[in-house]
Amino acid sequence: MPDFPRSILVTCAGGAQGFAIVQACRAAGATVRVLLRKGSPDPFGDGVNIVRGDLADAERLRLACLAVDAVALTLPLNAGPEQILRYGRNMVDAALEAEVKLLVFNTSGHVSRHSSTGLMEAKVELIDYMKASGLPSVVLKPTLYMSNAAAPWSAPAIMHQGVFAYPLPANFQTSWISWEDMAAYVVAAMRRPELAGASFDIGGPEALTGPEMANILSDIVGRKVSYYPVPLADFAAGLSAMLGKDAADQVAANYAWVHRQRSTLLAVDSSETLGMLPIKPTPFADWARAQDWPALAGSERAA
Repeated sequence: MPDFPRSILVTCAGGAQGFAIVQACRAAGATVRVLLRKGSPDPFGDGVNIVRGDLADAERLRLACLAVDAVALTLPLNAGPEQILRYGRNMVDAALEAEVKLLVFNTSGHVSRHSSTGLMEAKVELIDYMKASGLPSVVLKPTLYMSNAAAPWSAPAIMHQGVFAYPLPANFQTSWISWEDMAAYVVAAMRRPELAGASFDIGGPEALTGPEMANILSDIVGRKVSYYPVPLADFAAGLSAMLGKDAADQVAANYAWVHRQRSTLLAVDSSETLGMLPIKPTPFADWARAQDWPALAGSERAA
């Protein structure tokens, strides 16, 4: 088996996904460099090399890529289609120039061709650009993050109203995954550079409907929890306050497309993937038991 990359650049490291990836890469023994915006707080302290800049700045990206063996690319959640392409191409070009040996791209959600949604089409175009560039890359496409159930807009309703609300139909089966397990998949892909060119749908060990998740939460939080499928218009309105209207509309359009697909679209069969990326993902119940629900329900912090 090839040696694990000695040095790894992680983007969006100040966010929850990127932070988990940083921690997983450090635990695997790599020296980690992160790209953080100017003026943003440093959540890492000693042991992590920081380059101040962002994905829009091609010059800073070239600097950040110098002497790193691999890149873990995550894009900002509020990036629109044009930004996804610009940021992603900037990173690919910088990694190529620096002769980076492998890039692992976390798409932060499901990606399908011919969806006619701006976000997915931009990610498809970026993946094609990566492959055409000659830069060795592995694409990981996670389903949905379990942390959405513990977010400031979810946990209080679960604890205080007994309602788990999410913008998916009640019959949709989803293989939810934790941030930490997704980070473990990134590390596993870093160990397999021979998989360059491959794409993997990444999910948890079980496909659950909203009502099934509500039943699990009922047992854990000590009260009856029901599932409420949030109408997409209400979902978009709520997102606007956090991401801005344009970004919220783009995300809502993704969910609208998902609504029109088969109810098992996000139910991932991981058997083949686990043969190549041997991760044991966490069941939703185990993840939920590890959360401090009273604290989450009373917290106003961002997830």
